[in-house]
Amino acid sequence: MGIIDTDVCLSSFQVHWSTSDAAFIARSDLYPGLVARNEWSSLAAIDNLIDLIEGQRREGRSADRPAA
Repeated sequence: MGIIDTDVCLSSFQVHWSTSDAAFIARSDLYPGLVARNEWSSLAAIDNLIDLIEGQRREGRSADRPAA
């Protein structure tokens, strides 16, 4: 997880083992379009989900800036 200026707050998230993916799958009700996976650890899947959310937030903030 990277350090950013705002905190990621997940009101609810789910992690389950997917036999077909052979990985833990993490999702959040606040970010239904984002799915993270990790073959070894459910906690790592959650960390990956938080990284995806942070990345989406960074992209959203850069889109708000005027072009140079």
